[in-house]
Amino acid sequence: MVADNQQRLGAEIQRRDARSYGVCGAMTFDSVTDLWRQSAEMFSGQTVLNIDLADVTHTDSAGLALLVEWLCEASRQGARIEFLNLPAQMLALAGVANLEQLLAGKQGSALS
Repeated sequence: MVADNQQRLGAEIQRRDARSYGVCGAMTFDSVTDLWRQSAEMFSGQTVLNIDLADVTHTDSAGLALLVEWLCEASRQGARIEFLNLPAQMLALAGVANLEQLLAGKQGSALS
């Protein structure tokens, strides 16, 4: 049962093609550090990244913070991120934090 619980709480980034990635699993306080480590090479040499969140099973404010950090890292490297299939839970958190436009790809001046 511990293994099942650990698997449910974990998450991973899967490369789909040269510029597309998918996140699978829970984006929570328990998993975002590992997701950040997994994403270290994701931005290298990219100008546009697509990150599909359709397979995210659960998220909390730490998952939202990771998306914002990915946006900042992409900006630092001269890249742009497009998030696809944002979970309703994440959109609700973004609404409370007034980050909807940032996640929708309208981040230009907010990160400059």
